[in-house]
Amino acid sequence: MNRLGKLFMATALVVVPVACKDDVRKNADNAADHLKDQKQDLKDEAKDVKDVVKDTAKNARDLAKSDTEVARKVNEEQLEHNGKEIKKEVGELAKKVEDVKVADYEFDLRRRDRVEQLRLVHGVVSTQPLLINTLSNTVALTDKARANLAEKMQKFQMRLDEAGNAIEVLQTVDENKFEDRNDEASKAMERLKNARDAAWEALNDGDRIQPS
Repeated sequence: MNRLGKLFMATALVVVPVACKDDVRKNADNAADHLKDQKQDLKDEAKDVKDVVKDTAKNARDLAKSDTEVARKVNEEQLEHNGKEIKKEVGELAKKVEDVKVADYEFDLRRRDRVEQLRLVHGVVSTQPLLINTLSNTVALTDKARANLAEKMQKFQMRLDEAGNAIEVLQTVDENKFEDRNDEASKAMERLKNARDAAWEALNDGDRIQPS
C-alpha cells in the first residue's frame, strides 16, 4: 500500500471512534425521556382539571337540592373552593402545555444533532470502499486473497446500507421509540466499523503473488 493509502486509513480509523465518544447520543436519549415525562405530566394535569370540574358540577347539583340554610352555605363554600381550584389547575395545565412545547423543541434539536453526527461518521466511512478498490489494483494479491477481499467488500457495502437506513429511520422516529432506534443505529455503526476494519485487513494482510 502506498503512503497516502496508509495515512488515509489511519486517519479514518481514528476519526470514527472519536466522533462517537461525545455526549450527543446521551443528550438525545435524555431529551426523548424528558419529552415523555412532560407529556405524562400534561396528561395527569388534564385529568386533575377534569376531576375538579366534575366535583364542581356535583357540588352545584347538591346546592340546587339543598333544603336548609346550613346545607346551602356549605355547598356555596365548596363551590367557591372549587372555583379557586379550577383556576389553579387551569393555570398549571397551561404551564404544562408550554413545558411540552419546550421539551418537544429540545428533543427535535437533540435528535437532529444525533442524526447529523451519525451522518458525518457514515459519510467518512462511505468514502473508503472506493479507496480500498483503487488500492487493491496496485497490489498483486493472490486469487484467494482477492476473493477474500471481494467477500469482505461485499459485507462492507451491506453494512454501509444497513447503517444508512438506520440513520434515516432515526431522524423521524418519535420520543417513544427513539431510544430503541438510537441503540439500533449505534449497533449498526459498530457493525459497519467492524466490516470496514475487516476489509482493510483483507487488503493489507492478503497474500501477495511472489515474483518468480
